[in-house]
Amino acid sequence: MEKKQFKAESKRLLEMMINSIYTQKEIFLRELISNSSDAIDKIYYKALTDENMTFNQEDYYIELQPNKENRTLTIRDTGIGMTLEELENNLGTIAQSGSYAFKNENEAKDGHNIIGQFGVGFYSAFMVADVVTVTTKSLSSDMAYKWQSNGADGYTIEEVEKQTVGTEIELKLKENSEDDNYDEYLEQYRLSAIIKKYSDFIRYPIKMEVLTTEPAEEGEEPVEMKEEKVLNSMVPIWRKNKSELTDEDYENFYNEKHFGFDKPLKHLHISVDGAVRYQSILYIPENSPYDYYTKEFEKGLELYSNGVLIMEKCGDLIPDYFSFVKGIVDSEDLSLNISREILQHDRQLKVIAKNN
Repeated sequence: MEKKQFKAESKRLLEMMINSIYTQKEIFLRELISNSSDAIDKIYYKALTDENMTFNQEDYYIELQPNKENRTLTIRDTGIGMTLEELENNLGTIAQSGSYAFKNENEAKDGHNIIGQFGVGFYSAFMVADVVTVTTKSLSSDMAYKWQSNGADGYTIEEVEKQTVGTEIELKLKENSEDDNYDEYLEQYRLSAIIKKYSDFIRYPIKMEVLTTEPAEEGEEPVEMKEEKVLNSMVPIWRKNKSELTDEDYENFYNEKHFGFDKPLKHLHISVDGAVRYQSILYIPENSPYDYYTKEFEKGLELYSNGVLIMEKCGDLIPDYFSFVKGIVDSEDLSLNISREILQHDRQLKVIAKNN
């Protein structure tokens, strides 16, 4: 099997990306989940223009499978998959975005917006993995392929057997060190927390088999059993019609986001379709934050791009005299930087802040 080299200044670029672009290693899961969601969206787009295709949303999902014994984490999706050519182009060329090219060819319809822009998110997997293996079968091909790489030294591609359309990414985690415990990415509580934090509003179910304990009858031992659980909420409250929501719904969301232990005095649900399209939910808390009058206090709203958390506290979204306000802003028009952690330009933020 021939080992191929990346079509870029691969070693230097990959090392720079792993060590410099992302501030937190846990973001690798956000990136891979977003790619899986994009892959399912592409099937949705195909179904819109192909009368021979139907899109049954119940058939599409993303699945996590941690394996403590082998120290592997697998992310599996039922998306569009990749052909041999797409595998070469998308994974063999660092910073080549298949999602960005697809987005340019197919305008967004019915609120489905493909997230990927830069094509580097996949390589964030190397922040936590020594070896990354991608097994994929395209909707448009009978052949399946396995792509494997241990980083900047290059990659191999071989033909394999795979019955179903979609992509499976297996991460062989790095060995633990004094600074990093990679085993945490095999713990169901940790994976659930990362999904809840970054990918709670991905529109397709993110599933994982979890170990639960059944209450025992008196005199009997508790019974442990595995069951499949959906880790994400999928539909964010801000995308629902205001007429469908009650004050209790808004208060529950306030509590779920841990904006405070009080009840909000007032909430605002805003939807703007102008120069910058965005939706937001803002709250005026009943009580000021405990650290409000200290120098440690940090103002800001949670910032999302197409339902994916980008920043936990974006101070530019709100003026200082409203720094006590809590809430979220979600926009599909943000110009994100290469890591999708901050914005390239602040013009959009200024427009949103002025409207809020």
